[in-house]
Amino acid sequence: MSRTGQILIEELDLYAYHGHFAEEERLGQRFVIDLVLDCDLRASSVSDNLADTVDYGEVVALVTRTFSARRFKLLEAAARALADAIFATYPPITAISITMRKPAPPIPGRMAAVGIKLDFRRED
Repeated sequence: MSRTGQILIEELDLYAYHGHFAEEERLGQRFVIDLVLDCDLRASSVSDNLADTVDYGEVVALVTRTFSARRFKLLEAAARALADAIFATYPPITAISITMRKPAPPIPGRMAAVGIKLDFRRED
């Protein structure tokens, strides 16, 4: 299927108790997530009907539930869980790019954030 559009969800700010270190699991921290969802947007661009596309609000709710349903030690595992949940719920989505950042990591040094970016295809 050719790439015919992308849905963007940028800077979803969630608080959770993920991380490798004990204080991350005990105190929690902010995470900032960006999602790029590849899907065919041709029908909805013509119909102007929400039923012909992926509802952004529903995706945000799914991501929020999935992200807080269990504790992850690594951002990579959290991103994989999000991708798996999105693919399972939204068949029209063919690929997902997830960027996940910790704005205040428990690491010595000055930095805006640390994070990962992973790309997933439906057949992965």
